[in-house]
Amino acid sequence: MNLVNPRTFNPEIIYLFDPWTQSESHGEKHHHDFLEISILLEGESNYYFNDEPAKKIRAGSIMLFNPGIDHCEFQLPGTRSHQLHIGLKNISLEGFKRNVFPNKHPLLDLGQYHHQVLDKAWQLVKESNEERDEFQLIQKALLIEMLVYILRGLNDEDSNVVPYLSKSQQRQQKIVNYTIYYLENHYKEEITLEKLAQDQFLSPTYLSKIFKEATEMSPINYLIEIRLKRAKDMLKNDQLTIKEVASAVGYQDAYHFSKSFKKLYGISPSGILPKFKH
Repeated sequence: MNLVNPRTFNPEIIYLFDPWTQSESHGEKHHHDFLEISILLEGESNYYFNDEPAKKIRAGSIMLFNPGIDHCEFQLPGTRSHQLHIGLKNISLEGFKRNVFPNKHPLLDLGQYHHQVLDKAWQLVKESNEERDEFQLIQKALLIEMLVYILRGLNDEDSNVVPYLSKSQQRQQKIVNYTIYYLENHYKEEITLEKLAQDQFLSPTYLSKIFKEATEMSPINYLIEIRLKRAKDMLKNDQLTIKEVASAVGYQDAYHFSKSFKKLYGISPSGILPKFKH
């Protein structure tokens, strides 16, 4: 069962790190409003999943936490573990709510695809530690491969994966996915809610309603975040002035751009610039 539309599938990495957890370390039970993949690379640890008894997790274990799934880990005396944690958002699968995967339990058994996921995990760690040119792009490519192998493993485990959303909700999800795809590819242009709605033969009120239900923000606020995120990357890496960056991401007024940037990131664009550009 194909769950991914390759045209609109564009996962975003929130964080990626691979710490060593030392003996007797104990985390607090928590959950996220995004997806998290946790992979035990070396050693062993203990995890709580929701209200289940503690379970010993060994090297090679793969866990995928959907939003709202409570979990925490703790290390027994004399043990330690090396783990890879990846936070993800902007994940959309056909028939499921955004940022939700079709796994029935956080601890995955991916059959013949288990090894491929572990191989991608070690490659991600290598890219993260070396930080060679364009390593973030390589990370994204490796992550997409990893997610495909996870989906193949889940489909093998249960070939009758039932969509979580009703047909009506699936239609709404496709509208949201297309809107996000459009925003990600046209953020430099002048965009209004009315134009977004008109392109899909919808009312602005309806589009705004279903978009906010899926993403917890309006289409225009989503557009602003896309623009400012792109601007942040450009300020760090490109030989451009603040005014040039503002124009490149769709702002005609550099002052308005700077004000919006500081509101989102808590720092002015000039604080992001490399020293040689001040």
